[in-house]
Amino acid sequence: MNYVTYAIPFFVLLMLVEYLWGHFTRHQTYRLNDTVNSLSMGLLSRVVDLLRLGFAGTVIEAIVRAAGVQQVNTDPTWVWVAAFVAYDFCYYWKHRFGHEWRILWASHVAHHQSEEFNLSTALRQTGTDYIGFVFYIPLYLAGLPVEVVITVGSLNLIYQFWVHTEHIRKLGPVEWVFVTPSNHRVHHAKNPDYIDKNYGGVFILWDRMFGTFKDEREDNPCCYGITHALQSWNPIWANLHIWVETAQLAWRTRRWRDKFLVWFKPPSWIPGDLPVEHYDWQAPKYDPQSTPFIKAYCFTNYWIITVAGLAAVLAGELLSVPVALTAFAVVAGTLFSHGRLLEGRRDAMNIEFSRLGVLLLLAMVLPQVWPALPEWLSPAVLAYVVASLGALVISGAASHSLPWSIRSK
Repeated sequence: MNYVTYAIPFFVLLMLVEYLWGHFTRHQTYRLNDTVNSLSMGLLSRVVDLLRLGFAGTVIEAIVRAAGVQQVNTDPTWVWVAAFVAYDFCYYWKHRFGHEWRILWASHVAHHQSEEFNLSTALRQTGTDYIGFVFYIPLYLAGLPVEVVITVGSLNLIYQFWVHTEHIRKLGPVEWVFVTPSNHRVHHAKNPDYIDKNYGGVFILWDRMFGTFKDEREDNPCCYGITHALQSWNPIWANLHIWVETAQLAWRTRRWRDKFLVWFKPPSWIPGDLPVEHYDWQAPKYDPQSTPFIKAYCFTNYWIITVAGLAAVLAGELLSVPVALTAFAVVAGTLFSHGRLLEGRRDAMNIEFSRLGVLLLLAMVLPQVWPALPEWLSPAVLAYVVASLGALVISGAASHSLPWSIRSK
C-alpha cells in the first residue's frame, strides 16, 4: 500500500506547527511564494498519475517474468524489515546518481530548487522521474512482491518528511545511524563544501560507508538551493529546465561523443568547446514582490485545486482517459497561472482570466460530453469561477486600481 497520499493531512498539520513555531521563536523559515511553489511541485508530482503512463510497471513486470522470479513468503516480519533496509540501500544509489548524472539530475533537481528549508520543501517533488525505477529492479529480482516494495518505499518517503527543518538541531548518537535534519540540511546546501553529500533516505550509514558523508558545521551555515538558481515560481518550468538546458548543451557541442556524454556527466560538467558559466552561490534569494491580495488569492486557490486534484487521483480508474487528462490540464494550468501571478509577470492576469474562462466553458460543456460525472461538479466549478472573478474585480476596485497593477517584470 502507498501510504503517502493518506499522510498528506498530517504533513499539512506539521507544516502549520512549524510555521507557528517559527513565528513564536522569531526564526521564520517560510515565505509564501516559495512555499506555494514547493507545494505546487508536490501536487503536480501526484497528479502526473492521471496521465497513466505506467512505463515503470510494464518494464518491471516484463523483467520479472523473463527471469522466472519466484516471489518470497512475506509472512515473516524479518522479510519486511530486510525489504525496508534494502530499499533504502537502493535509494542511496538512486539518489547519488541523481546528483552525478545529468539525465537523472534533470528530474531530481526539482527537489533542490527551494532557497528555503522547511517541511514544505519535503513535498517539493519531481513530476518527470521515469528512469529512477531501474535502481529498484534488484528488489523485484530478489522476489519481493510489488506491494511490499511500494509499502516500504512509501514509508521511506514519509520518514524523509520530518528531516526537512531548521528547527531541530543535532541529535547526538542518532546522527551516526539515521538521516537527521542536521545531516540532511547539508544535502540541500549549495555551499561548495556541502555539495553532493549525505544521500541516505533513512540511514546515514550508507554515506559513512561509501565516503559521501559530511557533517554540518556551525561556522559554515547552510545556504539552500541550486548553484544556478531557478528564479521562477513556474512549476512546469521547474520540472523541465534542466532537460531543456542539457538538450541545448548536446545540440551546441560539436563533438558527437560529448553530445552523448553530457547526459551522463555531473551537472557541473560542460563540453570543452563550450564556455563555462560561473554562478554566485551566495546571490540574494529570488523574491519578486506581489500584492497581499495576490498572495492570498494564490494561497487560497492552491488548497482548492489541491483538493480537486487529489480527489481526481484517488478516483483513479473510475475516470475515463479524456476526463483524467482534462483534470491534469486544469491542475497544471492553474499552478502555472498562479506562478506567473506570484512572479508579478506582465501577462499574469491575462493568463488567469483565460484560465477562468476555460473553466467556465468546461462547467457548461462537461455535463453534455461526460454525463457520468457527478451532477454537483458543474455547479461547483461554476461557483468557483464566479467567486474567483468576483474576488479579482472587487480587489481592483478596493485599491482604486485594477488587480493587474502588480509589479511587471
